[in-house]
Amino acid sequence: MASRVSLHQAYCAGYSTEQGALSVRILITTDFYLPHITGVTTVVVNERTMLSHLGHEIRILTISKSTVGTYADGVYAMKGSAIQPFRDSQLTFSYNDPLLEDIYQWKAEVVHSNNEFITMEYARRIAKELKIPLVHTCHTDFTRYDAEQRIRHTLYDAMIAQVVRRRVRDCDILISPSLFHKNMLERYRIKNPILVLPSGIDLQRFAQPIVKEERDRRRLELGFNEDEFVLISVCRLVAEKRVEQTIDSFFLLSLLEPKARLLIVGGGPKEDALKKQVQDLGLDSLVVFTGAVAASEVHIYYKLADLFVSSSIRESQGLGFVEAMASSLVLLLQEDYSLGLCIEELDIGRLYDDAHSFVMAVSSLLEKPQKVKEMGEKAKEVSKRFSLENWGEKLSGLLKKSTLDFCYEQHHRRHDDQR
Repeated sequence: MASRVSLHQAYCAGYSTEQGALSVRILITTDFYLPHITGVTTVVVNERTMLSHLGHEIRILTISKSTVGTYADGVYAMKGSAIQPFRDSQLTFSYNDPLLEDIYQWKAEVVHSNNEFITMEYARRIAKELKIPLVHTCHTDFTRYDAEQRIRHTLYDAMIAQVVRRRVRDCDILISPSLFHKNMLERYRIKNPILVLPSGIDLQRFAQPIVKEERDRRRLELGFNEDEFVLISVCRLVAEKRVEQTIDSFFLLSLLEPKARLLIVGGGPKEDALKKQVQDLGLDSLVVFTGAVAASEVHIYYKLADLFVSSSIRESQGLGFVEAMASSLVLLLQEDYSLGLCIEELDIGRLYDDAHSFVMAVSSLLEKPQKVKEMGEKAKEVSKRFSLENWGEKLSGLLKKSTLDFCYEQHHRRHDDQR
C-alpha cells in the first residue's frame, strides 16, 4: 500500500496529482449542515465521506444555533446569532470566533467553500491568513429565482451578477455542477477559472433490481396493469419543471396509445393546478399523482415505470435524470445539456420539441420493447459517470492539484521577490 505523504514532502519530491497517495488537510465551509437536510448538506456529507475514504484529513466549518462556538467530531460550529431568518441555516454577525485560532493551528492546506454568503467570509479570511488556495463550489442556480419572484430578468441578472462577482472574487478556482450552470456564471462576467464537476450521487439504491412479483403488486396498487406502459415524471411540482407540458403531450399520446399511463411523483405548489388540468382533459383514469414522497422511497417508484419523461428546459444538473438512468430507464427529455452528454448519441434516450415529437418518440419505443430494455441497460452503465466514487476521485484530484499549484506559485513568487 502506498504511504501517505505531506503536502511539503509532495512538493519537494515533485509529485503530480496522479502519483502516490497525497494526503491533504481540507477545510470545508458550508452554511448548511446537519441536522438541516438540504441539497448542499447532502453534497457536503458525501464529500466528507469520500475524501476521508481517500485518505484526506477533513474538517467542516459551519454556523452554530448557539451564540457560543463549539468543536466536535471534526465540525467547527462557529457562534451564530440569536436571529434566525432562514429555516435551514444560521446567521452570524461576528467573524471573530475564538475557534479560529484552533483552525489556524490545524493548518488546513486548502479551503473548499460551498456557499457564497454567510460562511464565505470565514473561508476567505482563513485562506488569506494561512496563505492557502480557496476553491469554491457554486451550487445555486440563481436564474430560477427571477421567475419565482417575478422580477424582470435583466434587472435581476444585473443585480445578482454584481453580488456574486464580489462574493467569489478571492476564489482561486470555481466548481460548477453543470455546463448550464457554468454558462450562467460566465454570463455574470465572472473571470475566475471555472471547472465543471457534477456533484456525485449515491446510486446504489437506484441500481438495485426489484423482483417481478413486488413490481406487479406495487403497480396494481397504483392502478397500473402488467401490460400497460408507464411513463414517470419525478420532480417538485413547480413552474420551472413545466409538468403541464408533459400532461398536454401525454393527452395527445393517450388518443393514439391506449396502453400508455403517466405517473407523476412529487409534490409542490402546482399540484392542485396540475390535477385540475388532468381532470379537465379527462385523464383521471390514466394519470396518477403520488404527492410528496420521502427521499428514501423515491427509488422504488422509478422501478415501477417503463420510461422517464421531463419537460424541464432549465435543469441545473439533472439529478433526477441520473437517478432514472441508474434505475435502467430510457430518458425522454426536452434538454440533455445539463447532463453534459448527448442521450441520443449514447442511445439511452430521445429528445423532443413539442407534443407531436413526444408522441412519435413514445410510439416508436412502444413498438420495440427489447430495444427499450437494451437502452435502459446502457443508461444504467452511463449513470456510473455520476457516481459518488467517480466524483470523489475527481474532486480529490482537483483539490490536490490546486494545493500543489498554489504552493508552487507561492514558492516562485518568494523566489522572484528575493532576486
